[in-house]
This record gives sequence, C-alpha cells and structure tokens, in this order.
Amino acid sequence: MKTLTCALLALCLVACGKAVETRTGEAPERHSSLGREAEFELTSEQFASAFNAASRAYGQSFKIAKVEVRHGAVHDYFQHTFSTGISLTAAVSKETGHITSVTALVAENGTAADNRNNVLALSEVVAATVNPRLSQNKTSELVRDMMQEASSSQDAGKFPQRFINNVRYVLRNGSGIGYWWIANPV
Repeated sequence: MKTLTCALLALCLVACGKAVETRTGEAPERHSSLGREAEFELTSEQFASAFNAASRAYGQSFKIAKVEVRHGAVHDYFQHTFSTGISLTAAVSKETGHITSVTALVAENGTAADNRNNVLALSEVVAATVNPRLSQNKTSELVRDMMQEASSSQDAGKFPQRFINNVRYVLRNGSGIGYWWIANPV
C-alpha cells in the first residue's frame, strides 16, 4: 500500500506539470499574475464537503469522513482510501491551504468492466467537485469521452486531456496498475 501511495504521489507531481496532448488548444498559463501556482477555491475541508455533496448528487457511495492534511516537501496533501481500495489524493498549497491538484486512482482489482465503472463514477464526482459550473450531463459526457479515447489509443505516451472552465482534466491508464483521473486548475 505504501508503494502504491508513493507511486500515486510521484505521478501526481509529474502529471501536474506536463501536458502530453491538448484537444482543445494550447494549455493556459498555470500561474497567476502573482507568480503563484493556480489553485481551486477550495480548502481541504471545503473540498471534502463538496465531494460528498457531488457523490450524493451522482448517486455514488463515495464519502470522505475525515481530512488529515500531511506535510510534504513541495505541497501538503491529503489522501483518502475508500473501502473498495480506490484512493483520492489532493495536493494542498502550503501558502493558502487551497487545493492545487486532485488525483483519483482506481487500481485494477476486478474485471475490466468493474474497473471502468469505478473510474467513471469517481471521475464524475471529482469533476463535479472541482468544477461545479459543469452540468451533470456535461460532466458525464466529459468522462465517457475521455474513457473512450483512452480505450482506443494505441499510443502509450498519449493520454486524453481536456480544458474546461479553467480546469485541466487528464485520464491516464497504466497497464497493470489502473486508471488515474487528474484535475488541475489552470
């Protein structure tokens, strides 16, 4: 479990700064005019509350009961592992306490259909949490399109990516490891 957590955090930090494929044009600048990293207007507690509300709205059972922010070298972070083994990690700005990145990991634990359903469900909830202006239909369409693109891509170096309402979404599929759904403010 420790290895999986370390791998997830490393991937999150690497993915936060790299754009592999852009479907909707050039990536916007990732820093504000003050030179700070872009961040969501959510603290870790606000994120947990919004996540739980989005989970209920989407008819999912995901729930973050408690947030324990841990201190890291670059960012602070919190991680929550659901009973199904699915995990969620959010980077937290040391300066402001706002969320700077969210990564959901759905490990390959069951059938391909179960894994796909789990990543679809969790990705919709995360997308709705960090981008509440998206309608439920738009959120579901976004996640389905990216899953379809990931399934059809033969190039292991290309991952679906979208920019919507100043949020960058990336879906990564590591064969044998699982799916990562990443959301970053831009």
